[in-house]
Amino acid sequence: MVNQKIKDSIKVLIYLLILTLINIYIPFLSILVLIVWPIPIVVITMKYNLNTTAGVIAISALINGLLFSPLMGLLAVIGYGLIGFVIGSCLKEEIKPLNALVFTVLSVLFSHILLLFISRYLLGINFQSIINQINTIVSQTSNMGNMEEMLNSQLQLLQRIFPALIGISAIITGSLNYYVSTWYINKAGFNKSVYKEIKYWALPRWVIAIGIVISLILKRYMIFVNLNMVLLFLTLIQGYAVTIYYIDKKTKNSIIKVIFTAVVIFIPLLPPALVLLGLVDFWFDLRKIDNYKEKNERS
Repeated sequence: MVNQKIKDSIKVLIYLLILTLINIYIPFLSILVLIVWPIPIVVITMKYNLNTTAGVIAISALINGLLFSPLMGLLAVIGYGLIGFVIGSCLKEEIKPLNALVFTVLSVLFSHILLLFISRYLLGINFQSIINQINTIVSQTSNMGNMEEMLNSQLQLLQRIFPALIGISAIITGSLNYYVSTWYINKAGFNKSVYKEIKYWALPRWVIAIGIVISLILKRYMIFVNLNMVLLFLTLIQGYAVTIYYIDKKTKNSIIKVIFTAVVIFIPLLPPALVLLGLVDFWFDLRKIDNYKEKNERS
């Protein structure tokens, strides 16, 4: 048993190192790495106790810190290490699938916030320093006209809505981490329950609707502007779920759904349409899935 534990731990460390190398040296695959990074930690958490998981995360952090940078070492602990441990623990303890999904998203959000805090207060990396560097580069470039002023205003806006972007990023990344990890775990033979497919998602309409109204009334305050952005994104997810539901009724071809998702990302006109569709579905249940919801809530 001890020998098997050591072998599994070494395998996990190798997989994590490979993923870290891909993330650093093949940047266009970073998004894919971000999604699958927690999986080795999920596996070791499922198979062994807390001490083993903590040891693997600590060694991975040490390797990353020595080979790459202290920031990469921190990422092993409060990035994929934390997220993988949360997912693995939820699955191991048979926590209700919806709660497991929520805990995963919250762990990603906590990870993002903690990394930003460390970057700002320990490493001196913050929005203002980035803005100053960009302004310096632009000011040294000739024939830029009013580009510096326009770019500065855009960066200032980005800084104000950054909390909403962090929240939206956590929802997307956490959901993908959860579904990909549970898919892999079940393929590996663990046979764990998974929350329902996104096409059956039905978000709390009253909470979101009231939140949108309040945030619109108080939009002069940036905190409510950020809240409005997150709530509208959740409404977009509802509209996306409706569309995927009807696409799936017409065809089981996953390529069609991938193409549609890409179109949503790259065509600016579609997201507002999905928000509108989500609002309509909140009140008219376009998919007629109330019975499905009740059945899954009882399970």
